[in-house]
Amino acid sequence: MLQCANCDYQWFQKLSGDEISLPPSVPKTSLREESNDKIIKNDSNNKEEIKNLPSTVVNETKVSIFNSLLVVFIIMSLFAIFWYLRSYGVNIFVLINFYIREFFFNLKLIIDDLAKIIYQILN
Repeated sequence: MLQCANCDYQWFQKLSGDEISLPPSVPKTSLREESNDKIIKNDSNNKEEIKNLPSTVVNETKVSIFNSLLVVFIIMSLFAIFWYLRSYGVNIFVLINFYIREFFFNLKLIIDDLAKIIYQILN
């Protein structure tokens, strides 16, 4: 997998033995020849990363089973908590709605008071 260094677009490109070379943007030194030889030797591994190319190798990450199970456990726990609270007569959504309305009511009072203070200062 290759990735564009400018726009992060990803694509797959299969290399044959004839196409393995560094682009002309890499300086012509003995390091270029050495890295060219290393690429040919490590073609089957494809683990060597070359800097200063217009594209970079994308390391594909494996899906974490632990993280997936953790997310499922958290979602099931949330459902269990809502069910438990609802079975004892506590509707959590009513409480959340009340506290949100109370917050905006108090915010409106604060803004009105600030507007009155600013009006008195200016006049």
